[in-house]
Amino acid sequence: MSKTPIVIFGIFAAICVLVIPLFALATEGGEDASTVEVAPRDRDSRDLFVTSCGQCHTLAAAGTTGVVGPNLDDLLVPTGSNSPDLYEGIYARVLNAVTCGLGGRMPAGILLGENAKQVSQFAAAYAGQIDGGATVDTSDAPAGDPRSC
Repeated sequence: MSKTPIVIFGIFAAICVLVIPLFALATEGGEDASTVEVAPRDRDSRDLFVTSCGQCHTLAAAGTTGVVGPNLDDLLVPTGSNSPDLYEGIYARVLNAVTCGLGGRMPAGILLGENAKQVSQFAAAYAGQIDGGATVDTSDAPAGDPRSC
């Protein structure tokens, strides 16, 4: 019996087991992957977004490229230009989605309480801000409570 099929299978297995995962890990955003400057006061919020939302959603400020949910830069700021005037509406929209879910497309209760507010503030302040910073100072920005689901 020829050893050629075994060698070919071994090479294929090595590619699947080693090369593809290494490539995937190398392309995942790191601490400096973001093209948006995140203020030091918002870095914990960014990290919470990355951990809780980044697997599904793309948000340039967080350096995430989620593959299941929508791109939040496009969804929350369809005009491509965020502003302080839009902050409260975007904040309420994100907070409602995070706490109440979205009709089976997004589960309810992903984050609750202060964590939900923190992530919602971050997304509202930084969505659509490619190559820019936050639209508002999140330490002074309104952070209302979620409405009941």
